[in-house]
Amino acid sequence: MVMKDDIASELRDLGLKLTPQRLEIVRVLKENMDDHPSLNDLHEAVKKKMPTVSFSTLFNTITTLEKAGYLTIFDLEGETRVELNMKDHINIIDRRTGEVLDIEDERIMDSIIEVLGRDRVKDKRVMINVILY
Repeated sequence: MVMKDDIASELRDLGLKLTPQRLEIVRVLKENMDDHPSLNDLHEAVKKKMPTVSFSTLFNTITTLEKAGYLTIFDLEGETRVELNMKDHINIIDRRTGEVLDIEDERIMDSIIEVLGRDRVKDKRVMINVILY
């Protein structure tokens, strides 16, 4: 799923109230679509505009968006990161810098599926992260 341009309709589609905090969280997420921000980074970015937003509000909104299929979260060295690219891809992680790059290469994906076996990945979402040391 891809986030829409209209933040309000995004939240309405999930049956959520259009609180200013939720609107700001989704706005910040949309600004960081090409990154893999940590929850702490997102919280700091939201607090710049809305200093009273709690981490709990951020976390609850993120988990609601994850359940709805708009994003997924993953752990990177003890830090929870947000994946907003919901297309099939591979994350390449540079451990020195913490940078996460998305690679969308069908040949590589087909090779990985072949190695894992189609039955293992068939009706499941599989997260593949390659970590470079």
